[in-house]
Amino acid sequence: MSNHLKLSFEIWPNMPWGRLEIAGPAWNSWGDKSLEWCIRQIASYGYEGFDVIYPKIQEILPHEYDDTVKKVRKAMDETGLAFSSIGCHTTFVTPRYFDRDAGIAKFKKAIDAASDMGAGTVVTLIGDGYYDPPLYNLMTRKEAWHQVVTATQEVADYAKTKGIDVSIELIQGTIINNIDDMLKLFELVDRPNVYACVDVGTFYTTVKPRMPIKEAIRKLGDRIRVTHVKDEVGFPNIMQSQHVWFGAGFVDFREMAEALKEVNFQGYNSVEWEGFQTGGLYGVGDPSGVSMTDFDRVAEESKEYLEEFGWGKQDK
Repeated sequence: MSNHLKLSFEIWPNMPWGRLEIAGPAWNSWGDKSLEWCIRQIASYGYEGFDVIYPKIQEILPHEYDDTVKKVRKAMDETGLAFSSIGCHTTFVTPRYFDRDAGIAKFKKAIDAASDMGAGTVVTLIGDGYYDPPLYNLMTRKEAWHQVVTATQEVADYAKTKGIDVSIELIQGTIINNIDDMLKLFELVDRPNVYACVDVGTFYTTVKPRMPIKEAIRKLGDRIRVTHVKDEVGFPNIMQSQHVWFGAGFVDFREMAEALKEVNFQGYNSVEWEGFQTGGLYGVGDPSGVSMTDFDRVAEESKEYLEEFGWGKQDK
């Protein structure tokens, strides 16, 4: 049994998802800082790795890209931080072929960036959804599954040529919203570099109603590549995805830590603070509508909180 759950911290740009209504033109105190600056700041708080939301990389001007890669690599060397993952939510399922083609192409660009900068895996949920938005009105479940499988195979084969893994995030609203369907995806895709991303918040709003958390983690076992660590509450809608400050939501962090240690999880556990985005009943941030935008406080306090429940280095 592992006694050490490695903590990493996720780097977000401002306005990460564009004009998406549930996120809004969200701002955070690190949003305009360079990747290099963020990496060094994360190291100062004692994390072992970092993760990057792909629009942060897309913001890099083409003529500055090569220099940024060098700076990122240098910061990694000097801090000892590992580049755990790139989060690139993109479109794999849609009746609009051109959106799907663009989504697959975008994901491949994220794989290129992972290869250039030294990230281990690229993560996506199965966008554009299926249940939310309700694409079942426009395409059959069979058609959606075919699109999921073939898109995942295509990007996995491309990633293999770069030495990169692909991680599919189980999340409410998408067609991969439960453990059995995640296992089905592994079987149908049949690629050794395809893994699961466990979103801790999602597991308590979406997976737990179907099965106990420890059973769910055991079923995924060594197919877990990365986790996203957050607290969450769920309103009676499909997404059930309001992100709240650690300790305010449904997540039992001690139980999840025990579950991951029992399967000897060796990957990184990324503090994923999405609560800086639009809140309220229809947003993804705090339902009160007031949320934390100070990422220095987020980095420091979330790590302190998680260490109380068995995350991070315990053998001090």
